[in-house]
Amino acid sequence: MTRYEPVPLVYRYVEPRDCDKEKAPLIFMHGLTASKEYWYETPEVAANSTKRRAYVIDSRNHGESPWSDVFNFDCNVDDILHFMDTIGAPKAILIGHSMGGITAIKTALREPERVERIVVEDVGVRRLQDEVIQMVRQRISLMKVALEKMPPGLDETKARKFIFDLIYDALPAEIKKYMRVEENCYMIPLRPTEDGRWKFKSNIDGLEKAAQNASGIMTETTGLYQGLALFIYGLQSPFRVGSDEPNIKRLFPNAEFVAVENATHTVHNDCPEVFTEALVAFLLKE
Repeated sequence: MTRYEPVPLVYRYVEPRDCDKEKAPLIFMHGLTASKEYWYETPEVAANSTKRRAYVIDSRNHGESPWSDVFNFDCNVDDILHFMDTIGAPKAILIGHSMGGITAIKTALREPERVERIVVEDVGVRRLQDEVIQMVRQRISLMKVALEKMPPGLDETKARKFIFDLIYDALPAEIKKYMRVEENCYMIPLRPTEDGRWKFKSNIDGLEKAAQNASGIMTETTGLYQGLALFIYGLQSPFRVGSDEPNIKRLFPNAEFVAVENATHTVHNDCPEVFTEALVAFLLKE
């Protein structure tokens, strides 16, 4: 196995009024190719509702966090545990979407005493289905094509829209049904280049390489976590979390489930009020 060290994760910090710093903090973790900005105002709402600190992180190879030649979902667990040590948090509440949800799952199963509870958005405990892995590869490949074809002089909003539109137009109809053509879908993390163009904040080449090895990017999920766990998922998502409920309950016997009727894979984008309401109610649950 390739040796690696945890990377120092860049984060956004939210401290609510009347914050109780004795409480375990909230840590928000985004999905593949996204960034900490992807959570919008959800961390503020959760922090203010619970009076807990919130940290919204960029994972390795994403956003402003360091890039690494080594990338898999187990690395993300080591990074989060290292991050908790860095901020002096013996325990935390982990909230993750997709890849971030896998990090929450694997961290809770590996170090249950360090996790107060978890919230997992639209991912289960099984290895990712071939259909999903293929969709990830295709999306990353199209992102690279879009960047190459992008005309110069576009502002950030138009650049994001150009990338999304090219991806959407190139996808087959059976995949398009899982995508929403709305402003939030254009949230593709970009940074400007010196020549006035754009590049991805994420290490797209590294992520594409990792996605070529489905078994290597995600090892089998094992263990037992008896704390509180919420799995919230979209009924229009290709991840089909509902079919994974028996496996989830085997590893997380106290798991609760919220299925959202009009949501795809990004529940907090598609149905933000429903997602936030379910999240806050769960965080406040005794």
